[in-house]
Amino acid sequence: MNKIRLLTPIILAVLASCGTKEGAENMQGTAIDFSYQLDTVMVDAGENFIYLNSSLINSGVSQDGKYLYNFKTGVNPTGIEVINLDNLKLERVIPMSVDGPNAIRSPYMSNIYMLADGTFYLSDNYEVYHFDQEGNKLSTMVYAKQEFEGERLPEGKRIQLNETLSKDEKTIATLYGGEKMEDSADGLALFDLENKRVKYKQLGLFKELDKYQTIFYYEKVHPMNMLMADISLLMKNDSLLFSNSAQNKIYFYNLATDSISSKTYSSKFTSQEAKGNYPPRSDSEEEFQEILNEKDKEVSYGKLFFDEHNDVYWRFAKEMDHMKGDTIQYKTVLTAFDPEFNQLHEELLPSDFVLPYKYFARKGMIYTFLNIEDELAFVRLKPKFEHD
Repeated sequence: MNKIRLLTPIILAVLASCGTKEGAENMQGTAIDFSYQLDTVMVDAGENFIYLNSSLINSGVSQDGKYLYNFKTGVNPTGIEVINLDNLKLERVIPMSVDGPNAIRSPYMSNIYMLADGTFYLSDNYEVYHFDQEGNKLSTMVYAKQEFEGERLPEGKRIQLNETLSKDEKTIATLYGGEKMEDSADGLALFDLENKRVKYKQLGLFKELDKYQTIFYYEKVHPMNMLMADISLLMKNDSLLFSNSAQNKIYFYNLATDSISSKTYSSKFTSQEAKGNYPPRSDSEEEFQEILNEKDKEVSYGKLFFDEHNDVYWRFAKEMDHMKGDTIQYKTVLTAFDPEFNQLHEELLPSDFVLPYKYFARKGMIYTFLNIEDELAFVRLKPKFEHD
């Protein structure tokens, strides 16, 4: 395996596109100077190979920002790779198994949440497991069993694949809805982990996203695949934020006042909204692929993530810039929001910047996953703000 190294040719290529943008305006009219640098670093796996088949989707960063925990999904026996982000080395693997006293339901996980005491939650959106650093299972919560006190999940409904953990580690928020693939979310489920209570809140925010949905039916009967707007959840204090990949907009649900508000943004570089004008169902695999190809060209807004060092929320977005032969060439935009979610700045990144599924903020830098010849690398974006 390669030792830690800087990839100088890549750095030089992207730095040519970097610079200070003067006179940029935020929503309050304050001038902001913004500049950034990019570099690329490799992670040393020693004599091992880091699991990259899932592109680090099922990974989480420790509360102190020192470690990345990468779940090896779909592998049996599986495990969690512990990667030191200070010295960029794979340190160890926490064993996981689908058998025995510390078993998980399957080797497929959706989320990993690192807790302040060093323990962590693993969730597959059906069960939530609590583990220590040695891989000992401390507890299990099963959504379908409705073990918590309080309200009951309505008949014919299920917990859906959207989930987030509050910063104080006391609440898991999810969406719930119908049991069929095509059913949109009905509302919000809040699991109070400290008091073992749950409550459900019906919300009318999600039905409008059905226009971005197309389902492929195998033999015109069996739903096999679906294209849809991705919904992201984020908790901040007493508010739960909803954003989606199709709209340049954020909804805010205030848990204390049971009220909903929203903010709509604009971009100099991307469309305001995905088209959403495709048929709701397809009985042809060829037609479904054509729809997928067209949707890949549309604007897609990523999830919000917090940068504690710079005290901003970041969001990536991408959209087709042009076609090069049969290949889509994308433009990627990075947007900064202040803690009140006012838009501060948006930056068009270099044309060769590759936006992955996994990214996070650490020590004032944005880390984005990059696979280089089956070895783990990170492209690190180092922003700098100057306020007048």
